[in-house]
Amino acid sequence: MFVKNKEYLNPEDYPKFIKNELLESKDIAIFYLKNPGIIYKHYLKLIFLYSSIVLFAVIVIILYTSS
Repeated sequence: MFVKNKEYLNPEDYPKFIKNELLESKDIAIFYLKNPGIIYKHYLKLIFLYSSIVLFAVIVIILYTSS
């Protein structure tokens, strides 16, 4: 990605990129501070998803070893 994009090869532009990233992070943080429920819902969905994947894998292992 960095080799294809010539603007990343110029070290003098790095402060501009860092500043843009910090401003975007600030905007995201302000949005989540106004709506903290979104964060909890997101993490609950992730916990449910990962636990479902682990449970499925355990079931597959049990069925595979029992046959």
